[in-house]
Amino acid sequence: MECKNCQNQLTTNQKFCHECGGKVIVQRITFKTIFAEILDKFFNIDNKFYQTFIILLKQPQEVIEGFIDGKRAKYFNPISYFAFALTLSGLYYFLLKKGLIDYDQIMQSSVQSNQNEMQQKISMSINKFIVEYSNLVTLLFIPVYVLFTKILFSKYKKYNWAEHFIINIYLYSEASIISSLLLLFSFFNTRLFLVISGVVMLFQFLYFAYSLKKIFGLNMKSMLLRTLLFFVLVGVVFFFIIIIGIAVGVYLKSQNRI
Repeated sequence: MECKNCQNQLTTNQKFCHECGGKVIVQRITFKTIFAEILDKFFNIDNKFYQTFIILLKQPQEVIEGFIDGKRAKYFNPISYFAFALTLSGLYYFLLKKGLIDYDQIMQSSVQSNQNEMQQKISMSINKFIVEYSNLVTLLFIPVYVLFTKILFSKYKKYNWAEHFIINIYLYSEASIISSLLLLFSFFNTRLFLVISGVVMLFQFLYFAYSLKKIFGLNMKSMLLRTLLFFVLVGVVFFFIIIIGIAVGVYLKSQNRI
């Protein structure tokens, strides 16, 4: 018998190829085997995904420092982890757009009643842009996260740009996965969904603060001040990117009507 990936010769009792590490597949593909593969990939208690998720939640510095130091086989790859987070958040926004709960009510509830008509229109446009282009916004913002953690936290530990990228990919993905799951489980009730939306924002701030404290060895004061400044700077950039995106969209629509 030979490995189907690298053609290395195998014994009949081998489950994995000792040359390329590929799993030895002898069964034909069925829906049962596909389902088993999905369960094994993401929900097996012994697999890297589950271990990475749990350790990132409790001791995020172990995963990040371990991966940076070369313990790559122990943890789920950060790019794959990020891709899974994007898929989950994409499902959330897809269900939101499909009207599983009252989308218009969600949009209206996020607009403050004391705003004038122009401010309300801008707020509604921002919310709709985020829902429509959520994954694109995320991809644009990862470099922004990297820039600000590099600026604000470099004096504590001298991570290079690529290592700051790993830090932010892991932290963003963990926060996004948990947030998306909470929001998906609250879809059945609009009021609960609105409450969870607020809780999610607080959770993301606290998770980043806790994680950055662990990774960079900050004291409580530095943790709160620098994390708050980090989110303020990200928020400012976020606002300008969204406004520019909306302006471009309005311009393109006006050109199509001519």
